[in-house]
Amino acid sequence: MKRIPIILALTLPVLSACTSGDAATSSDTYEGSVKDAWITGKIETVYELNGHLNAFEIDTDVANGVVHLTGMVESDIDRDLAGQIAEGIDGVVDVRNDLSVEETARQTAAARSDRDEQRTFGGWVDDATTTAAVKAKLVGNSNTKGLQIDVDTRDNLVTLSGEVSTAEVKQLAEEIARNTGDVKDVRNQLVVAVR
Repeated sequence: MKRIPIILALTLPVLSACTSGDAATSSDTYEGSVKDAWITGKIETVYELNGHLNAFEIDTDVANGVVHLTGMVESDIDRDLAGQIAEGIDGVVDVRNDLSVEETARQTAAARSDRDEQRTFGGWVDDATTTAAVKAKLVGNSNTKGLQIDVDTRDNLVTLSGEVSTAEVKQLAEEIARNTGDVKDVRNQLVVAVR
């Protein structure tokens, strides 16, 4: 299969966005939040290039090498495939596979994709790079690093979702995203938890 060189080539922009210096091909070169962002970028690239998984919306969160998969897939086989791929990525310590199986997942993802403007492959790579850079900065900040903040990027518009503890943390996460690379705007959909 010729996908492996393509995958490695696609992860280089993610690496360079998260580090200053030469990009490498091993997670051993990185530590902490940068390593987690490297793993996230690599997994998401592999999913995008996989003919069985690219039709689904799979959210990938990585903390200290532990991958947490959420979203929907069409079958148990797709769920297991996503988990096995994540386990095979260099630097992954463990995988929590919380993907739900819905028979209509492919149609749901396709309908959502049809509503959105289609991205070029280069645009997708740029967005994946921005997502990885924002995640790295969020994980690198002592006030946001332990939070489950989902980051999605489309045409350099970043959407933040998830739950945070205070309005101040919500605003901080937005400012961190806004001050990252080529981000044009931030849609802050974070919810402040009521305790």
